[in-house]
Order: sequence, then structure tokens, then C-alpha cells
Amino acid sequence: HRYKKGEHVELWVNKVGPYANPQEAYEYYTLPYCAPDTKHHPDEDGGRFNEWKVHTMGEHLGGHALRHSGHDITFLQANSSPESCTTKPLTKDESDHFAKAIQHRWFYQMYLDDLPVWGMVGEMLPKADSFNVKEKDDLDRLDHMTDLTDEEIANLHPYVYTNRNLVISYNGDQIVKVDLTSDPKSLKEVKEGATLEFSLHVQFVETAEAFHSRFDRYLDHEFFKHPIHWFSVFNSFMMVLFLMGLVALILLRTLKKDYARYGLVADLEDGEVDDDEKEALHHADKVEDAGWKQVHGDVFRAPFGLPFFAAVIGTGWQLVVFFSLFWDRFMVPSTKSEERSCSRFSFAILFRRSS
Repeated sequence: HRYKKGEHVELWVNKVGPYANPQEAYEYYTLPYCAPDTKHHPDEDGGRFNEWKVHTMGEHLGGHALRHSGHDITFLQANSSPESCTTKPLTKDESDHFAKAIQHRWFYQMYLDDLPVWGMVGEMLPKADSFNVKEKDDLDRLDHMTDLTDEEIANLHPYVYTNRNLVISYNGDQIVKVDLTSDPKSLKEVKEGATLEFSLHVQFVETAEAFHSRFDRYLDHEFFKHPIHWFSVFNSFMMVLFLMGLVALILLRTLKKDYARYGLVADLEDGEVDDDEKEALHHADKVEDAGWKQVHGDVFRAPFGLPFFAAVIGTGWQLVVFFSLFWDRFMVPSTKSEERSCSRFSFAILFRRSS
């Protein structure tokens, strides 16, 4: 997308969950975050806070649950004062939810111009007036996260990050990179009755990086930098060819007599068998098929109720999956988006195979 100066840049919130298990994901507002005091606030007319994004097919298959963050970001216009909001006094359930998320190293994910950014919910720290925590990009901090044991958290308390810095790097009229940092000085202790003021500071920085390379930083460079061991690949390929040839040779020697007998039966039906072949066929008839050689009789035997069986295997399974999707979407609204995406993908595969 190419932006003009002053054009709105949408920031979408996606999910929260433990960093040690990214498959365990919940919607962002599962945690008691507040709505920013902008024109998108729920009390304002036409506000887009918590509005669902129109998902693409890739976002559906990826299990994204993108909602509008409520922040009012405009291209090349840094906010003079951070956009902020203040929560109501936390209830016991809300404080316990924040504390559990911080203890289990929960992170959140946002998207800006299709670029993902991650941030930590908070930290487990001892009570102190100041914290010796170095401010750095949250993506780098997440790479070194480890879950805390019960012994380690005995004397620690949950602190939540309340101030975030969003740095947007642009090249011309295109956004190339997005970085998110959490200010360690903004850590506030989570406890019942506490009010938390969350803020977001947006900054635009010009860069010379090309737009087409903006996803390179998300690739696993440790994986791609290793050279290909061609000798090992060739060795494995030759081993597969040798085993395939060995199996084929065994099968041909085992089935040679059976092929000859089946050929004589076909010639007898056509009337092209002489006396010697009839005598050989007479002796061959005394040898009955056994074991796996009887599979051909089971495979081509028509099942009971063939029309009904064909209907169930064809269109019937589509109906089963359709009603499962209906139940999943409307009767069980709490089902996570990853499961709904998996159901839609399964239905598409079944529909494609039956058609």
C-alpha cells in the first residue's frame, strides 16, 4: 500500500498467549486492556475500536482474529503526546488474569500494514522503586524468554508494561519496517484496585531499506544460511532407487507364476489354448490364491447398499462438515478462530475432492 501524508494507518490487535506455546492463543481483549481516548473510542460516534477486520483467505487459514486497536495513526505525523487510556480499578478477576499472563510469559501481537509486531505483557520482578531492565525491541526480548518455575516466582510480583513505543520506518510512501518497544520505566504492579494508564507513542523514521525486502527480517536466517550437502542427497537418492529395484525384483519373481496362470485363463476364455496349455491350466487350478492374493476379490466386491454408500461418501460428508461448521460458528461462539479456520479448510478440501 502507498500512503499519502496524513492518511490513516490502521493498527490491528490480533492475539495474546504464552510465548512457550504459540498455538495457545486468545483474543487480545481477553486481557483487561482499555480503549484509547481517540475518535475511535466506543463512546464516540463512528468509532472503530474493537471492530473486526475483513480477513483475507490467508488470514482466515492462519487463524487471525484481527480487531481495530482504537489508535488514530496518520502517516508521517507523529503524535506530540502519546495516545493513552486509563482502566477502571482492577477487580480481583482482572488482576488475577493479568498476573497469570505475566507469570506465564504471555505476549501480544499486532499488525500494521500487514507487518506483525510483538510485545511482552509484563515482567515478574521484586518490589523496588527502580528496575534494572534494558529497553530493547520486544521481538529480541521474546527470543530469550523462559517460563518461570514456582520457586523462582516465590518472591516476585507481576508488573505490566503501560507505555509502548511504536517506531514506523518508511521509504518514500511505503512502510518498510515496524518496531515495538516497551518502556521498563512504565512497569506498574498489578493488584486488585489498581488503575493502569496505558499509552502508545508513535514515531516515523525514514530508511533506505527497499520495500520488497521488508519481510526478510522475519525469516529464519539460521536455517537458510546452511549449505546443502549434495553428497548426502545423492546418497539417499541412490539408496531409494536400490531398495525400489530390490522390492520390484522380489515381486516379479513371486508373481511370475501367477501372471502366467492368469494369462492362460484369459486365453482359455478366448479359445486360444492348445492341449499342453490346457493340461498346465488343469494343474494350476489346484493351486488356490491365499493371503494377500485374495485382496482383489475384496476390492472389487460391491458393498451392501451401494447407492446409499456412494451418496454418503460423496455429498454426505459435505453436509456433515457443513452442519459442524454451523454448530461451531453459531452454537459455540467461544470456539477459537484457529479451530474455525481448520474446519473451513477441511470443508474446502472435501468439496474439492468430491467435485
